Amino acid sequence: MPDMRAFFDAKGCAVIGASANPTKAGRQILANMIAAGYDRGLFPVNASGGEILGLPVYASVDAIDAPVELVIIAAPAAATPDIVAQMKRRMDERGDLRAVVCAAAGFAELKNAEGEGHQALLAGFCKENGIRLLGPNCVGVIDVNNKIDTTFIAGTAHVPGGISFVSQSGAVGAWLLMSWASMPAGGVGFNKFITVGNMADADIIESLAHAGADEATRALGVYIEGSPESRRLVETAAAVARKKPVVVLKVGRTDEGAQAASSHTGSLAGSDALYEGAFNQYGIVRARNVEELSDTLRAFDALPLPKGDGVFILTQAGGPGIICVDELSSTNLFKPSLVSDATKQALKECLPPIASICHPEGHADITAAAGAEHHVRSLEAVLRDPSVHAVLFITVATLFLDLAGMARGMVEMIERLRKEGIDKPVFPAILAGNWTQESRGILEKAGHPSFESPDRAVRALVAMRRYSLFRERSR
Repeated sequence: MPDMRAFFDAKGCAVIGASANPTKAGRQILANMIAAGYDRGLFPVNASGGEILGLPVYASVDAIDAPVELVIIAAPAAATPDIVAQMKRRMDERGDLRAVVCAAAGFAELKNAEGEGHQALLAGFCKENGIRLLGPNCVGVIDVNNKIDTTFIAGTAHVPGGISFVSQSGAVGAWLLMSWASMPAGGVGFNKFITVGNMADADIIESLAHAGADEATRALGVYIEGSPESRRLVETAAAVARKKPVVVLKVGRTDEGAQAASSHTGSLAGSDALYEGAFNQYGIVRARNVEELSDTLRAFDALPLPKGDGVFILTQAGGPGIICVDELSSTNLFKPSLVSDATKQALKECLPPIASICHPEGHADITAAAGAEHHVRSLEAVLRDPSVHAVLFITVATLFLDLAGMARGMVEMIERLRKEGIDKPVFPAILAGNWTQESRGILEKAGHPSFESPDRAVRALVAMRRYSLFRERSR
């Protein structure tokens, strides 16, 4: 069988089950393909005919008088025999179909004879004709660079970036993309997005290998429920992790969770302890929830790996700073940066007199009296110190703090230091809510991820340090 490129570089796409009804998946898929910028021939298919979103509607796939390499099925599972018959006629006449994405549900996941029969018919036709099949019961794929979005997820921001994500759950994938679209900068950039559904053909293993091999992928995220080939799954992720970070959200940690995973996709969750051990051995980063998955992927995509274990906490608020200290101390991966006397003097000169500098070491409470310039100048002083390998930067919105000015100053300063050869990861937690949207947006648009809370920033830093240590051991 050909590889998975057919899903991403197709010339000509037919959407079976396209609808003029904005509440239907077939309408949203068309809208998403248009929004993604797909311009290689888009053809709605519906027996009712007419026009949808300015596109003429065809009665069947074989009636389209232009090349069609990709078919997206959004029609009910009961229509499978008719759809297969249409595609068979097309293959007999033109032979141009290369890939099918079946977004419809009602197949083998129902565990009844009718659903299993429909899936066997569709999968059998595709296999006989060398056509790749994704699904059934999947959300589909997105390739931002190739301008493809076969999903029915609303509001996706098609912003180019280095993150690729592969998921056994369409809902988790949609959760992630919709969260990214609501970020302060108007969308987190990503590369590829693949959901596999029932895995009648393309499965989770092939999908993560394909996304991981893409040169535009700088960090790979994977949501896993389970696989009958758990060893091959881990070994495939490990092969990717030797070159770039792989962040896995593996569910089914408990017996109850494993049973729920099995009932969802029919996947065998397998022993969580074995997965955990394999992840640790092969440098695969494990996230415990979707927020941690997102934070970690964004950090890996945008920030350099820390080159050591020295961390400095620069905080304008005492309590959040203590949260950072507790989180860091529990990992045994870091030590407070012992900055030089010259750095301490620089901090003293650029901060309000009431600031607490290096009590304890590796920590400066710049206090609520600190303005935008205090934040930026103190951050620069810390970044210039050789003992500092990463900075946790915390501030809380106040009526007298120009957060937007602070963010602009940070962007300018970090870029200036990079030109001097000083490039260290900074983890800003700007608290909290709507007060911080403008400042976080300034940072995000400039490629500097920000975090919702101090503990989330720490967990992203911890993941990067663990992966950095794995890379050092693997040399």
